[in-house]
Amino acid sequence: MKIKLLVALAALLFSQVVVAMESNNIERAISDIKNNLYTGIDSVLVYQDNKLVTENYFNGYSRFKHHHTRSTFKSITGILAAIAFDKGILDPEEPVVPLLSRFHKLESINALKASIKVKDLLHMVSGLDCAEMPGSKGTNHEFGIDEGPTPLKYGFSIAMVMEPGKEWHYCNANTFLLGVTISAGLERAGTPGIDKFSKKNLYSPLGIIEYRTFTTPDGYLYAAGSARFAPHDLAKFGLVVLNKGIYNKKQIVSQKHIQAILDGVVDTHWTWTDNIQGHTPFKERYGYQWHRTVFEVEGTQIPVSHSWGNGGQFIFVVPSQDKVVVFTGSNYNNINKQKKVFEIMYKYLLRDNEKLTSL
Repeated sequence: MKIKLLVALAALLFSQVVVAMESNNIERAISDIKNNLYTGIDSVLVYQDNKLVTENYFNGYSRFKHHHTRSTFKSITGILAAIAFDKGILDPEEPVVPLLSRFHKLESINALKASIKVKDLLHMVSGLDCAEMPGSKGTNHEFGIDEGPTPLKYGFSIAMVMEPGKEWHYCNANTFLLGVTISAGLERAGTPGIDKFSKKNLYSPLGIIEYRTFTTPDGYLYAAGSARFAPHDLAKFGLVVLNKGIYNKKQIVSQKHIQAILDGVVDTHWTWTDNIQGHTPFKERYGYQWHRTVFEVEGTQIPVSHSWGNGGQFIFVVPSQDKVVVFTGSNYNNINKQKKVFEIMYKYLLRDNEKLTSL
């Protein structure tokens, strides 16, 4: 009897050690944040095998306190566009000028602008004279889109600098015009507007009840940002991507669009991993308003699809590890501090390959 008891106790102790080893890297990451080795991080949530395994908040944030998404909302807009494709509201190959002209008509439209397709806005290859990633040398139109009184007129009027589909340049106007294009497609189809469309086809099926989106002075969705969601609700968008468009056994968006997000559609000049010591600064790919970064951990390349919002708002999807990681942060306008999140992923969160115990 004593031997059986000792065996049972040894088994229990071993199982606790295994769990501790599995979660060790997560604990180290959280410890480094608490000890201010990484600053300006407001939350970290990790989902493994569709289950929440750790949830941590800092700087006065909590589970039900909404956080500014900044441009992470672009990735949500990308999913909305994919749903619009699935439902026949829009065709990614159709030109955007006739759609945008339902709401605002330009006095003159040159051949280059007339050739912009929905997919060009979706993948940030519109050819507009606009480049807004940190350190970019192109024209920055953020103020005109985010703060101006008539962002549709402003964005629609941006000059062309090259043929659409040729080169990736991150630009808020692309996403804002994409949102207006979705609205125009909905109006053409005689269906309710983008707010009701989003709620019915995305937010409600994901169980997202409390959130805030905003409207421009001229009456259009701020599709490029300016939304507020709870971090655990942001994770649900990552889970949709992780599970090939399925959430709670319901197909939210078709698998072909999700696969394009995971693979990336266009090459870019940007890298998120250049500040990680000893790591190759792989150039990212981009598609459907989602970034795709490759990490190399212990000789293995790990593709990760993710959003990005100024300040450090990230939804990471790691298919090879069946993992979703959410960060929110307040490192606004400091890209080097925002890139520290990629160091945390590399040093800690991509090295917990075993299945973790859920909360």
